Amino acid sequence: MLYLIVWMVIWYVPCIRIAVTNMKKTLIILTAILFGITFCIGQDDFQTDSETHIFWQPEKGLKRSDFKGDATKIPNAEKYCDTIGLCTVASIGVFAVLDIPKKKKLRGKLKEKPYIAPAFEYSTSYIVKNDSLGLEKQKVVFDICELSARWMRKELAEMVNKMDAYGTISIWFKTIESDAQKMRTEMIDGFTQEVFIFKKEGAYLDWREKVDELLKESEKFATKPEECYRFVSKKPLDQNYIMAKKVIGKLFE
Repeated sequence: MLYLIVWMVIWYVPCIRIAVTNMKKTLIILTAILFGITFCIGQDDFQTDSETHIFWQPEKGLKRSDFKGDATKIPNAEKYCDTIGLCTVASIGVFAVLDIPKKKKLRGKLKEKPYIAPAFEYSTSYIVKNDSLGLEKQKVVFDICELSARWMRKELAEMVNKMDAYGTISIWFKTIESDAQKMRTEMIDGFTQEVFIFKKEGAYLDWREKVDELLKESEKFATKPEECYRFVSKKPLDQNYIMAKKVIGKLFE
């Protein structure tokens, strides 16, 4: 019996230790994998809508229930609906902000971070009466705003490539933002005139095709979920950054 006990101690205990050790290693590896997966998911799981706005994202449409404004309180809303068929109106704009390193000693090691995102506002968007293409036409406007945001990112990226130095984005931010706004306004005015005012035959489909093609060409500069979340959270996403209180104004008229 004593021999049997000694034999068990000699052979079984080391086996148990090995099993426990292997189990610990396995648990450590599994924990690391799960942490990595969670981290990756968390990086992409940014909230892109807020209580007040819907921010542009691919494949995201607009629903009738998103239009929460009271058309009876909007001047000339019924008039425009009756005369030119503008019965569904989305209140859309582009948010743009620049975050800079909080500590001055880090400015240079860390670069400025621009955030740009087109946004639809619930409370000021309205529907006078349902029309078959109302939502689709306003989606074109939303996409035009996205095109201007992409153009702004592209221009800022080109400036950084030319002058890879801290401060480049700060210097050009407002100028490029102003030019993007001008581009956006001209496109929306052209769309409005052809589709609603002059009622050019096939105008809506022509604009839809044109905007889709431009979106495809500029996909590299599409609005990312984290850019939307920057405006949902209303604060810098990186604790090392603060929102720039002032950026240089328009350089050229």
